Order: sequence, then C-alpha cells, then structure tokens
Amino acid sequence: MRDVWRVLKRLALGIVLIALASAILLASDTGRRRTATAVGKRWNVNLLEFVRVLDVEEAEAGMQAGLRESGLVEGRHYELRIRNAQGDIPTLSTMVDAALSSGADLLLTLSTPTLQAALRRAGEVPVVFTFVADAVVAGAGRSNEDHLPNVTGVPTMGAYDEMVDVVRQCLPEVRRIGMLFAPVEVNSVYNKERLAEAAARHGIELVTVAVNSTTEVPDATLALLAQGVDVLCQGGSNLTAAAFASIAQAAQRGRVPVFGFLSGDLRNGAAVVLARDYFDGGREAGLMAARIIRGERPAAIPFRPLETTHILVNLEAARAVGLTIPPPILGKAGKVIGG
Repeated sequence: MRDVWRVLKRLALGIVLIALASAILLASDTGRRRTATAVGKRWNVNLLEFVRVLDVEEAEAGMQAGLRESGLVEGRHYELRIRNAQGDIPTLSTMVDAALSSGADLLLTLSTPTLQAALRRAGEVPVVFTFVADAVVAGAGRSNEDHLPNVTGVPTMGAYDEMVDVVRQCLPEVRRIGMLFAPVEVNSVYNKERLAEAAARHGIELVTVAVNSTTEVPDATLALLAQGVDVLCQGGSNLTAAAFASIAQAAQRGRVPVFGFLSGDLRNGAAVVLARDYFDGGREAGLMAARIIRGERPAAIPFRPLETTHILVNLEAARAVGLTIPPPILGKAGKVIGG
C-alpha cells in the first residue's frame, strides 16, 4: 500500500511541475508578444552626430545599450542609421533634412549644435539628446520638467567646481586658469561662463581666448600661454575637442599642465581629466528612446541630468610638465595611464 501511495505522490508532483513549467512558458511568450505589440511598428531611428570623438563614441554605444536593455531588438522593433556631420556646421541642417526625408520616426542627437539643428527642423518628430551641456541654453525648454513637447534627454553639464578643486589640489599656488572657447558654439560659451564662476568662487581668474576654426588653435594656445596662465583647463566644445592634441602639445612646450573635461582628452595630452560618464548618459537616453518607441510622450519624460564623474590621470603628461599628482587624486582616479 505504501508503494502505491509513493507512486501516486510522484505522479501528482510530476503533474504540478508540468503545469508550472507550462505557466512559465506561457508567461514568457505573453511577455514577448507584449513587447512586440507595444511597439506596433518598426521605427525608423536616426542617430545624429556633429563630430566623431571618443566621448561621442561612448555616448553612441551607451544609447544602443539602453535600447537593447529595454528589450527592443534592432531589425525587429527599430532600424538605426547613424549620420555624422564631420564637424561641419552647415552640414548639420542637411543631415537633419536627410534623416527626415528618409521617414525618421525618432531622432537621437549627440552635441549641442546637433540638438539645435534638430529643434529647428524636426517639427513634431520626437528628439532624444545627450552629450549636451545645458539643454535649456540650447533652446529645448525652460527647465528639466518644462520643455518642448517633442524633446527629452540627458544633459551632461561639466563638473566645474570639482575641476577647480582638483586643479587647486595639484597646483596650490594657482592664480590664473586659461581656456580656449568657440564663440559660435553656445555650449562652449556656456562652459566658459560656468568655469569662470567656479574659478571665481575659489579666488582664481579665468583667462580666455576665442577660436573660430581648428587651424587657429595652435596660435590661440600660444596667445593664451603668453598671458601667464598657470594651467590650461579646457572646457568642452566640439571645435577644441577635435583639436585637443594640438592644445596639449603647445602647452607641453611651454611647461604648462592641461586639464580636460572629456575622456578622450586623456590620451591626447591632458594630465588630469574630470569626465562625465558619457556611456551612462547615452544608456539613459537610450532607455528614454525606448519609452517613446513604446508609446510614451516626450513631453511627459523630464530631462535627467547626468552627474556621474570619473577622475582620469595621465602620469606621462604630468611628468612632461613637471606636475606631481597628489596621492588623494591618484587614489580617486578611475583610470591611470603613462605609469
């Protein structure tokens, strides 16, 4: 009799396990169907870039990672085309028009000039941005919550006060910081003003020289060095990002250290970099894009500023100008090269 009961219990357990497995498979299949039906169509997504530098590449990779993380599948739920203006301002409008002519359902923009071009020409097409210092200054709205109805994204304002603090730790006697800026880029002017305010709070003067093309950068750097600056602290702009190596080379010849705000500055001659995590910013923007593809309105998605910062150190660049990096800075560094 006991053997019969054991057999019956095993049969009952088997039936329960089969039913449970079927329920799990059904739920999984239902989830997949919901993901597919929530999209409703295959979206034509265009990712628009102004210039190709390391930080843009990181943001681009982050955007694609965010879309994948959301459960969307390229080729099934959306098609992605990447366009780049190669640093040419007039090409931006043409690039946006080409995307719209191709039937773009969603524009992803990297850089302030690219966002501004999209705002001028996109009409009601949704726009998701990152790699933008201040979207309000760029014209995307009045605040993180009150913005244009077709736009949302991830502002990536530089760590200005943190940068000045790091400069003072490395150069306790610093009195004058130098920076090149591009008057034609609203983001560059904005970065200049924020860095000047942060420097003033520490009793330091910011000295600036304007540049309008990459060919002007070497001479402009020499003009800046001639004004007796103690350090170059190069705030972000698309123009100077593309020419950062020439800034660092001129500064090295003058034995003046260079600090930067972009990850790519590290290998281009900066001794210290305080960079936002542009991959993470891109990922957040990608997740926002997925919400729009699934039916949410951009107007209901607040801007989400990126605040994660990494300290990066190039010991070889520091040695070349006689700069000693303090142990506390090295201890916080997420990456150290040139050892």
